[in-house]
Amino acid sequence: MNENPEIIRNKATGDSIEFIQTDEGTKGRVSEFIMTLSPNSSWAKSPKHFHPFQTETFKVISGELNLNVGKEHLILTPNHNKIIVDKFVLHSFWNDTNKEVKFIAEIYPPRDIEKGIRKTYELADKGKINKRNIPYNPFYSLILMKQFDSYFHYIPWKFQRLVFNFGARIALMFGYK
Repeated sequence: MNENPEIIRNKATGDSIEFIQTDEGTKGRVSEFIMTLSPNSSWAKSPKHFHPFQTETFKVISGELNLNVGKEHLILTPNHNKIIVDKFVLHSFWNDTNKEVKFIAEIYPPRDIEKGIRKTYELADKGKINKRNIPYNPFYSLILMKQFDSYFHYIPWKFQRLVFNFGARIALMFGYK
């Protein structure tokens, strides 16, 4: 456990993340953090996505978290057990209340997801991302999608992966980081 956790804030959404265990600190085993979603924060609501190489968990500390897992809609509170979202399972989450929600998320293995989180928050600081966490510049979207390793159900994921990887390489060639 990290005794001095790093906290980052997203200026576009008002959300924050407090890293508990990092990819680096666990040698690629897990990324664990407390995410605080602002009131009515719905950027991760739609569309549902999945991760082909990662398992994600959600455990609410305070407030109510809406979570779609597969075809099931859950409203999680601190009284609920940790929810595990396996690889390839479509999911989305959001705060549908006028109060903050805090939850612990674990992602294992983290792969490049921490890079994606940090890049998203950096872009928000620079005013280069909207309240839905979508960059204004499509090159940044390609980089983020590669880092998050997130895919949507309506396009074959291996094709999406090819496009995101190729697009991210082009973005890097043009100087986007």
